[in-house]
Amino acid sequence: MMLHLRSSFTLFQTGAKTINKTFFLGSLLILSACGGSSSTEPEVTDTNKTPDIITPELPVATALLIEAEDYVRFLDTTEGNEGNAFRNDNVDIEEMINGSGFIISYTEVGEWLEYDITLTSGDYILTTTVASELGGGNYSIFIDDKLIATDSVDETGGWQVFENHDIALFNATEGAHTLRLAINSGPFNVDTINFKVDDGSFIPPVVIPEEEPLKLPDVEVVIDAKPISPEVAVSDMGIGINLGNTLDAPSEDSWAPAAEEKFIIDFKEAGFKHVRIPVTWHGRTASSAPYEIDSAEMDRVETIVDWALNQDLYVILNLHHESWLKDNYTSQKNRNRLDAMWLQIVERFKHKPAKLLFEILNEPTGLTIDNVDEINVRVLDVIRRTNPTRLVVFSGNGFTPIDSLLATAIPDTDDDYLIGNFHAYDPWPFAGQCLRNWGTATDIAELGDIYQKAHNWSVEHDIPVTVNEFGVAHFDFTAPENVCDEADRLKYIEAHVNFATEHGIAATFWDDAGSFSTYDRTNHSWGPEKDVLVAPNLP
Repeated sequence: MMLHLRSSFTLFQTGAKTINKTFFLGSLLILSACGGSSSTEPEVTDTNKTPDIITPELPVATALLIEAEDYVRFLDTTEGNEGNAFRNDNVDIEEMINGSGFIISYTEVGEWLEYDITLTSGDYILTTTVASELGGGNYSIFIDDKLIATDSVDETGGWQVFENHDIALFNATEGAHTLRLAINSGPFNVDTINFKVDDGSFIPPVVIPEEEPLKLPDVEVVIDAKPISPEVAVSDMGIGINLGNTLDAPSEDSWAPAAEEKFIIDFKEAGFKHVRIPVTWHGRTASSAPYEIDSAEMDRVETIVDWALNQDLYVILNLHHESWLKDNYTSQKNRNRLDAMWLQIVERFKHKPAKLLFEILNEPTGLTIDNVDEINVRVLDVIRRTNPTRLVVFSGNGFTPIDSLLATAIPDTDDDYLIGNFHAYDPWPFAGQCLRNWGTATDIAELGDIYQKAHNWSVEHDIPVTVNEFGVAHFDFTAPENVCDEADRLKYIEAHVNFATEHGIAATFWDDAGSFSTYDRTNHSWGPEKDVLVAPNLP
């Protein structure tokens, strides 16, 4: 018979499962005492023969795909799910347009998501699927509190136009781990995090060095022979109107009818004394240095500005929905892009009449007061290098209520051509959401306090003030069933006009061709608000 000698030992463990391997050490032929064999000679083993070697099996990495919305812990800085999909906590999740699943969206700096994962030992390529319409996003991946990779998200062509980013080659140990996705700057969207088995294809991401601060070029200085003081301008401007939802929209005709010269003529003939032309420059400007503004877009803006100047109206031109800057101000690239925009705007409009005002930045939500103070100083410097006497409007941070103007620093206390600015839609549950009535003595007094604060600030600093957005909705466009009482609306608008006129504050009604409108841009007709608004302007 054959007697087999063998040895068993543990090769490795995976979780609670033990893998054993058995190796046969050899065999010995033993003759039976009761039997015989074909030979009386013992079998001789060839000692020169190389024994068979069995190589122990090593652990193999196993791919793992994580859907971003399957987090187990989180920190989100905003209340509620802005994407209104999949889960009901504060993380912002939206459905894919094609219905294929869900994504994390509306990411903001300081937010994070955590996932509990189990990996087998081995080498992995860590890959994310991300998208952004604006660019400027940045995030880090940590595993068990150890930084694995940091990656940037530039413009991908849309909020749901996704790219796969191979961000790290990672060697995992067997077992359970915690993965954290930390948002360093937003906004961008995340679809998946993927642990792909290393196949040798990983190429380390190219690290693009941060841009150096933009060096301001030498420019032509244009001295206006007939400058207008801010005191005279604010007094002359009286009550004006916004050409809202037009050039500040993603495209000129996406939120409201495209601008027509007749709109401007009708504004003038109705009795308005100035027009604010909000412009969002992001989609009109290249995303990489030298950040050129599209020439056709610049021509279009100039055409509309000229329509208003030709009507002898004061004109306010600004940077409006620039969320790419507001959501990632720490990026030197973004700060350079801001400077480049203003350099080009000033260059194009430097010879325009003094009735053209520059407004530095509309409603810088998400920025601190220190951020805004820095922006005001830097942009004012860009403007002043070319136009020393151009009227410049500056505001505070957030949605620029009066308290933010009181908190912001004056960008240059020696500058004689500055105008302070704020916005007023108080109380928003009435003016924006139509959830209550308005018109009690308390309501009127509270609105009067806002204008009194603005007046006091103006006197203290010897700087005139405008409120270049105020108004009240016909209905809440996010909940159209909520409709504001028409009599209360007219009373509210009249109170704004009276307080502004009493305190010498120029005021600009927010007309968006929608729920806040008074001018019907399709039929070229006016609502009842118009007569209330222009009353102080008329002889």
